[in-house]
Amino acid sequence: MKLKFLFISLDNLSADLAWQVSKEGHEVKYHVQNKGDRDVADGFVEKINSYKEYIDWADVIVFDDVLGHGGTAQELRSKGKLVLGGTSYTDMLEDDRSFGQEELKRFGIEILPYKDFRSFDEAIKFVKDNPKSYVIKPTAETPPSTKGLLFIGEEKDGADVIQVLNDYKESWADSIPAFQLQEKVNGIEIAVGAFFNGKEFMNPININFEHKKLFP
Repeated sequence: MKLKFLFISLDNLSADLAWQVSKEGHEVKYHVQNKGDRDVADGFVEKINSYKEYIDWADVIVFDDVLGHGGTAQELRSKGKLVLGGTSYTDMLEDDRSFGQEELKRFGIEILPYKDFRSFDEAIKFVKDNPKSYVIKPTAETPPSTKGLLFIGEEKDGADVIQVLNDYKESWADSIPAFQLQEKVNGIEIAVGAFFNGKEFMNPININFEHKKLFP
C-alpha cells in the first residue's frame, strides 16, 4: 500500500531513510529546520520549507531528533496521527544531562560523578580544588550548533580542562549558559538500543561501541 511520509529533521539526519522509503514507492516530503544543512540530499527527495501544512496530508510522520521534537511528536500522536519519534520524556532524557543521569541512578544504574555549572570561573575553581581528568559537556540550554564543544580532558591534574574552560569563557560565554563537568573514565562506551513500538521494545537490538579517541 502506498503511503504518504513526512520526515521532519533538525539537521538532516534522515535523508538516507527518506530516500529509501521513496524508492519503495511511497510519497515523501522532507523538512530540514537548519538552513545550513538543507542542501544535503537535494534531488533525492522532495524538500519542503515548512512542515505544518503537510500534517494532515501525511499518513506517517517521522521525527529524527530530540530538542523538542519528542514533545511535538507526542502532541501529534495524541491527535491520532501515526508518528515515529519520541516524547517529552525522551527529550528530557537526552537533552537534560542531569535529568538523564538521575533517572539512571533512580533505576539502580551506577553513574559517574558530575557537577553542573553556570559560571566558568566557578568551574575553573572546582577543577583546581579537585584536580582530576574531566569531560566538559554542554547542556540542553546550549544551541545545537555549539554542542561540538564537548571536550575530553587528558591531564590528570585537569590542567587542559582549565585551559579550555578559560578559552570557552573568552569566546563562547554567551553561547554556553550552562554546562556539566563529568569525571572521566578510560575505555570504550557500550550502548544498547532498540526500536519501541509504543508497548514494548522490538528485536533485533543494536549494540554499538563509542570509542572517544577514535570518534570524539
